[in-house]
Amino acid sequence: MRTLVTVVVFLTLAALTPPLSAQSNPDKVTIGTISLSLNNLPIYAAQEKGFFAKENIFVEAVVLGASTRAIPALIGGSTQVSASSAMTTIRAINKGAALKIVGGVINAPVYDLIANAKYKSIKDLKGTTIGVTGLITSDTVLMKEMLKANGLEYPRDYAMIAIGGTAERWLAMQTGNVAAAILSPPFTFAAEDAGFTNLGKTAKYTPNFTQTVFNVRNEWAQEKRPVLVRFLRAILRAEQWIHTQKEDTVRIIAKRLKFSEKYSEASWRYFVASNTIPRDGDINAQGVEKVLQLLVEEGAMKPPLPRQDKYIDTNYLDEARRTLR
Repeated sequence: MRTLVTVVVFLTLAALTPPLSAQSNPDKVTIGTISLSLNNLPIYAAQEKGFFAKENIFVEAVVLGASTRAIPALIGGSTQVSASSAMTTIRAINKGAALKIVGGVINAPVYDLIANAKYKSIKDLKGTTIGVTGLITSDTVLMKEMLKANGLEYPRDYAMIAIGGTAERWLAMQTGNVAAAILSPPFTFAAEDAGFTNLGKTAKYTPNFTQTVFNVRNEWAQEKRPVLVRFLRAILRAEQWIHTQKEDTVRIIAKRLKFSEKYSEASWRYFVASNTIPRDGDINAQGVEKVLQLLVEEGAMKPPLPRQDKYIDTNYLDEARRTLR
């Protein structure tokens, strides 16, 4: 009899105790992104598969067009997290911004230089106008390195126009407003099939380069540490899931970017084949070193290079990994 009463009491308490997600309103995190692109695939996967909801977080992803806009939004408090370039973040920290990189998103260059069909080589782009995200964004720096290796210097040999994200650059290519632009998958695959010329990968010229990272304001991260750790736990689940669940990931790519299954599957293979999207949120330290070297080359920094912990804080990611179940 006593056992029966105990069971009844336990079941009654269990019924009256709501799950975590029902006990409190979810914490809202606004994350600044650059464009609708696969640089944000872990965010899309975490939203679509409920990994943020599992952590009792509601994530609003806003598109800001360039990392040079995303970082000021983060500093000003309009966003709490930014998925933007490591280079732009480092520039801001060097100017006194109280920011830290807390996780890796895209750990390698993912851009190809695509040109209108009449341009058959990089040297053919002399005297043309090239569409870019922003004049000093990291993808533009990668493109300039590529052109410089082929004898073209900016602004002597070509002009640049800041258009915005990959989708906007692709539209400018289709309408003939620019001679060339750097695009990432699946846009690169669509451009090749449409008859545009692929002049090569930026990764050939800058192979080890950290592209996209998660950034936060130090004050917010310290005050909202549990929220940030939960956010990163959801991202870890998403990154691991992307690497193991091809079919579902392809469906998400097709849904979010409005591309065919053919291009979406090719994009999945591109991003997972070389761990461009990390499995464990890792930040490519060698790639960050290359970012610093490029900033020295352009005169934005002076040697010797500082320690990377000036820019990176892995404590939150380490806790997310320890507590991931």
